[in-house]
Order: sequence, then C-alpha cells, then structure tokens
Amino acid sequence: MWFLILSIAALGAMGFDISCNSNMAVYWGQNSGASGSLPYQKPLGAYCDDDNVDIILLSFLYILKGKGGYPVLNFANICDYTKNSSVPVFPDTELMHCSDMGVDIKRCQEKGKIVLLSIGGATAQLNSDAETFSKQVWDLFMEGNSTYRPFDDAIIDGVDLDFEQQSQMDIIQFANNMNQLFKTSSRKYYLTAAPQCPYPDANLGNLLSQSHVDMAFIQFYNSGWCDNSKYGLPHWPESMNYYMWDAAWHNSSFANSDIRLYVGSTAGSGAGNPSSYVSPDFFANELQGLQKDYPDSFGGAMTWDMSWAYGQTPNYAASAKQAMMAGSKCSSSR
Repeated sequence: MWFLILSIAALGAMGFDISCNSNMAVYWGQNSGASGSLPYQKPLGAYCDDDNVDIILLSFLYILKGKGGYPVLNFANICDYTKNSSVPVFPDTELMHCSDMGVDIKRCQEKGKIVLLSIGGATAQLNSDAETFSKQVWDLFMEGNSTYRPFDDAIIDGVDLDFEQQSQMDIIQFANNMNQLFKTSSRKYYLTAAPQCPYPDANLGNLLSQSHVDMAFIQFYNSGWCDNSKYGLPHWPESMNYYMWDAAWHNSSFANSDIRLYVGSTAGSGAGNPSSYVSPDFFANELQGLQKDYPDSFGGAMTWDMSWAYGQTPNYAASAKQAMMAGSKCSSSR
C-alpha cells in the first residue's frame, strides 16, 4: 500500500509529460474570482510549487495588433499599466514589460511545468495577419530576436488559441507558421487550442482538422447541451459529448492523429454560466469515468481559472488532479 501511495506521489511530482492521461491545465491571468468576492489571484510564481498543476496558461494576449503594430497583453491585477503607472510599457506601444512574470515563468518551468501563452479570449481583437503575427510571437516570447521582450529572457513553451469568435487572421496559416518555427529549435514547443464543446467547434474546428495541434482544452461549459453538468445522461439530445470528440479522434478527423483531449470545467459557480458548473466531487467522478472509458484520446483536465480553483476549499484543480492520478498511465502503458 505504501509503495502504491509513494508511486502515485512520485508520478505526480515528475512534471508535465504529454503522453500521460492525468495532466492538469489551469488558466491564470484574468482574476475572475474577484467577481465572486474571492481573494485576488496571486503572482504566477505563487503556484509554481504545486505539483497538482502541470500546465499553466497565461491569459491573455487579447489584441493581436495594437498601438505601433504590437500585440497587447492583459493579466488583470498583475502587471497592468492601466491601473499601476509603475508598470513599464515599451515605447510607442501598449505592450507591457512584465519582468517579474519572466522570473516566475522560469521558476515554474524549473518545477516541471510548461507555461503557454493563451491568445484570444471572449473580448479578443483578432486583427493581425498570420505572417506578421507569427513572427512577432516567436520574436517577443520565444527564441526570436526583439528589443521588446515582455518576459525578458524567459521563453514560453508554446501558444494556446482560445478564439471564441471568427478571426480576421488566417488561423490555420498562423498555426502552420508557428509549427514551422518550432521545428527550427531543439526545444520542445506546443500548440494548443481551447474549442467549445459542440463538435465541430465553429471557430476552431477547421484549425483542428487542418493544422497540427498538440492538445485541445475542450470547454465543456457555457454551451448548454454538451456541458459537464450533462455527464451521465443518455446521448443526444443532451449529454456531455466527450464521446463525439473521441469518435473524431478515432476517425482521424484531426490533423494530429495523436492529439490529446482535455476535459475543461469552470472552477466555481461564478466562473462561467452557473448551470455549467459541477462540484469538485462530480468533476472528479466524471474525470475518472472518462479516463477509463476513453483511454486512447484522454489527456487530462483543464479548469478556468486559477483564482477560483485556489480561492475555495477544496482546491478544484487539486481535486481533479488527484482523481486522475488513481488511473494515471503514460506512453509505455497506455
């Protein structure tokens, strides 16, 4: 028994491994818990030591082309020049210089996590062209060259596309450009997407079918009929529809035949549509069922967002992670 417990604990502390079926992804940056009278989100570094989180998604880069032709970041109460005049902004842009975040990114990476920059969000302005924007993302946040480096010498592990509206930018071309840039490096990068649960997703469906995407953080919330709250109901017309996504995986409907699918949930009743929310215990049971029933495609769980997950007891992300660890398997045993 002790060996089993220690083995599970050790596996949880190993850090991110895309081949495992127990990864936990959490969006950080929008401080949405403040709307529910929860404590404000802490700086990124406060979450680095928690082995329950494997993937941190920085949300958001929400304007693709702002002042001076540069993108614009928003991390709510963290590094916000509109509310804190001491936060530096690069000349003739609205691009913030978040040096402390750069330190935190490197610290989280040293702890075995990957840190992705999420592009989009509900209020995004998707207004650039694919060629310019892909080069900017590479230069500003990865291994390219620019005098404007929001996180200084910290290098993010990839980008997440959370496009919740039609994009003026050719998203497929952008993804293809990024994947080509990734190939120029010996470092491992990831391209991910956050589709909504109706399959195929209206805004990201073509991306998933035509471009290599490593992970899909599927939002099983805010969509009604296919939300987590419908888990356990008979199929159609209302049911949590992971089975549709798994069928697409087995039918080779995705450009990446080995894309990892994640089950996304809100971490609090006020983090999205309240009717979409499920309790930590319900979500834990759901994850264990899906992990067992869909072993080929299942990659883990995602939750929105850090402020809700950590602002309540029990910790929503920790509950989900520990539920998945009981059935955790990686590439050699999947």
